[in-house]
Amino acid sequence: MPPRRSHQKSHTGCITCKRRHVKCDEAGPPCKRCETRGASCEYASVTTRPQSLPVHDTSQADRTEEAILDAHTASLFFPANSRHLDLQLMHRWSVSTYKSCCTPGTGDETLWQITVPALAFQYDFLLNGLLALSAFESASVLKNDGQQNINYENYMNSAIEYQVLALSNFRAQLASPRCKDQKAAICFSLMLMVLAFASVRFGQKISGAKEESIVNTAIAHFELVRGAVQVAESGGDKISQNEYVQKLTPFQDLPFTALDPSIAEIMDKLSELNDRRIVEAVREIQERQDQQIAFWEACKKALRLLQDCFQRCVGPVYRGYALGWLNMAGEGYIQALKANDHISLLILMVWGVLVERLGHDVWWAQDFGISLVYELSKEDISTAMDPLTRNIILRIQDLV
Repeated sequence: MPPRRSHQKSHTGCITCKRRHVKCDEAGPPCKRCETRGASCEYASVTTRPQSLPVHDTSQADRTEEAILDAHTASLFFPANSRHLDLQLMHRWSVSTYKSCCTPGTGDETLWQITVPALAFQYDFLLNGLLALSAFESASVLKNDGQQNINYENYMNSAIEYQVLALSNFRAQLASPRCKDQKAAICFSLMLMVLAFASVRFGQKISGAKEESIVNTAIAHFELVRGAVQVAESGGDKISQNEYVQKLTPFQDLPFTALDPSIAEIMDKLSELNDRRIVEAVREIQERQDQQIAFWEACKKALRLLQDCFQRCVGPVYRGYALGWLNMAGEGYIQALKANDHISLLILMVWGVLVERLGHDVWWAQDFGISLVYELSKEDISTAMDPLTRNIILRIQDLV
């Protein structure tokens, strides 16, 4: 085993940088990293003492957490065989990665830390999804530490392999007699949402890997989430009756805040653009008219829900609802996306702005929003480029 590279540890950096496993310039608050990302920047309290006495700049809890995070980072040496890798990733899930799926305020930590690993031994799709997320998170820690080395590449390749297996296992499950374990299906549907973001952030960066558009990845995961819902309800019970789901605050009951004026302006312009299609559809053949009316209704619903997300999904407690917006938007909107309807793609860009705002402190959502916005900016939605469409695209880009 090669010797560990020595490095200086900082004990006076901000708490946010410590939690994200990145080096802090200690210039804050806010430090340069937090200022750039627009994240909150907090330092452990420092007690002023005579210079001859030691200064205890962190609490015992802070030092304990830092020691745990340092241990997690230090343990990221890629195992020599697959059995050891499975064990390492399962251990990492139980001490760290499970938090990636927790919903604040629901008390679901035990579900993800203990119940899900137990269920995973019964369902291959859940087990491989769990291992994929742990491998993605391991790669994320190494990337944030600036260690994009052979260990990073190995974790990335393994994450992709586990994810392919998870999706394949689940598709096979959908084609076979229904799984009766509602909890396993619900947990996997939530895991799919996280995998969708993680795979977009990392999956296209491996040499030799097939590049897939962010939109296609999002659509594919949406359809699998829908399949997970069907599996969960195959036993006759509604998901709304599930004990875990009942802990979630209904979307319509989330706190309501004023809409950002810049977002309100874009929403108004998108609504105007969407309504314009109805006027223009009158001159089309009947089949085209029917399609445009269907897309108009789907985009109108998606816009209304997206505005609600900007007003209700504020802060870390409720951001998970915003990340599930695509699933709430519904099948009609997905069909519009598949048809490359340019208004539906513009709406998706605005969702990217929301994800970018909420995803800074979530390892699997970092850079997803801005990547989505700039991918779509290069797509065919700009070919027609009427003045209103051009204006909307420029305004969206300004917000990320």
